Amino acid sequence: MKKVLIAFVCLLFTALFLYIDAYSDAVSSKNESEQRAMKQAEKQGIIHIDDVYTYRGSDVYVIVIGKNDEGEQMIAWVTEKGEIVDVRKASEGITKQQAQSSIKTYHPKEVVSVKLGMEKGIPLWEITYIDERDRYSFYYVRFEDGAFLKRYHFARGKDS
Repeated sequence: MKKVLIAFVCLLFTALFLYIDAYSDAVSSKNESEQRAMKQAEKQGIIHIDDVYTYRGSDVYVIVIGKNDEGEQMIAWVTEKGEIVDVRKASEGITKQQAQSSIKTYHPKEVVSVKLGMEKGIPLWEITYIDERDRYSFYYVRFEDGAFLKRYHFARGKDS
């Protein structure tokens, strides 16, 4: 019985170690791609960085938001490997609030997030929300002019 208990404890510690190691690798990889993206954005004139996050769509992009030396709000879309895809002034597109207002007709119960992304070379806003039928919903509009791109829903689990 004692040997079984020792084997179980060893197995538990091994599983815990593997989990921590995998988590650490994932966080490290994310941090590295965000650091690469920030360096590339700085080369493009974004010198005061306000926000950096990863967008996962059909491809992975790191979005860098900040200001240039003239104080203008700038946005860079950078690949996971650190290649600049697009850099624009925020004033060249619709605002976060304008993007969010595009879902008003769907009467969202809750807006989960509104963030920039890119699909097929098109800069966009992704609005994630819970709709009136309690579905997890995604609505995409073009950054440039707010034109509708696509929408889809997922049923949420009912365990709560």
